[in-house]
Amino acid sequence: MQNAQEKPSAQTSVVSACTVTDCKFNEAHECHAGQIEVRVGPDGAHCGTYTPEASQRPRP
Repeated sequence: MQNAQEKPSAQTSVVSACTVTDCKFNEAHECHAGQIEVRVGPDGAHCGTYTPEASQRPRP
């Protein structure tokens, strides 16, 4: 068991496929963001890191 004062180790995860083609971090369906934030909304989890490409209009 962990000591109460020890911090849990960081876990690394990989996004296996990104289908949001208008995100500036999506290159060939691979996420190239340094890190991502996953948020929970009324319709489930979604990427909080989404940033539209400069040439694209933001999603509503």
